[in-house]
Amino acid sequence: MVNVPAGVMREFQEVGRDLYQLALVTSHGGNLSVREQPGMWITGTGTMLGRLAERHISRVFPDGRSEGPQPSSDTVLHHTIYAVTGANAVVHAHPRHAIALSFETDKFVPGDFEGQLHLTDVPVVAAGPRQSEQIAALLESRLVVLLRGHGAYARGKTLWEALHWLTALEESAQIEAIRRSRRQS
Repeated sequence: MVNVPAGVMREFQEVGRDLYQLALVTSHGGNLSVREQPGMWITGTGTMLGRLAERHISRVFPDGRSEGPQPSSDTVLHHTIYAVTGANAVVHAHPRHAIALSFETDKFVPGDFEGQLHLTDVPVVAAGPRQSEQIAALLESRLVVLLRGHGAYARGKTLWEALHWLTALEESAQIEAIRRSRRQS
């Protein structure tokens, strides 16, 4: 176990709990990270974001060494995002409505005011060998990116800010789903 700074730990716990309570992750889905030079703090593989404790957080250094539990399988992606963007935090979640829309488009354009204001549009990346580089490159100019059929990655100055972008995405996707269902009836 590593000694996670109290403020970092509190933010991990509160944002993780919100993600779970908002049904943006399943019991063991998603991951969180915070940049801290050198390296980052990241949730361990298979942790329950809704019930995070210090034993679930790993410290990962730029050379790939880690302390604590085995870091998330998305660690390389988080490192890539930090290398390419000015982000200080990354949240990965599985917003259901947004994932459903990701099968149908290469770019989700929110129809609601809030989504248009904050997100403008959300690129959709196909899974493949270059997905980490593609997601990181898109997050240079976007706040959130969807990985088709899997989930969303959001960047922010804090985990709270990244959570804001994810909830805005899911709200916009829910509104779009309602609009589409009404057009079909």
